[in-house]
Amino acid sequence: MSKLKEIIKSPHVQIALATGISIIVMAYFSKRILPKPIGYLPTAIPPFLMVVYEALLERYKTKKICTTWYWVVAIFSTTALIIILYWI
Repeated sequence: MSKLKEIIKSPHVQIALATGISIIVMAYFSKRILPKPIGYLPTAIPPFLMVVYEALLERYKTKKICTTWYWVVAIFSTTALIIILYWI
């Protein structure tokens, strides 16, 4: 069990999980709930944030900008914003 906790504590895994969840949520909303499907470009925004995070983490590992939960919140917030904008 401690091995699993160690893996989940990794910032790379946390960001990847947040991005994966956001893609699944957008796909579900796009297919089942929204009046029109979400386009390819808006769907790519959360993975793009993941790439930006990974690039910053390589360069500024100890800086506050690389706090993982900031980026997880940003990914989930942009997902919610995209869904809301397509719902309106």
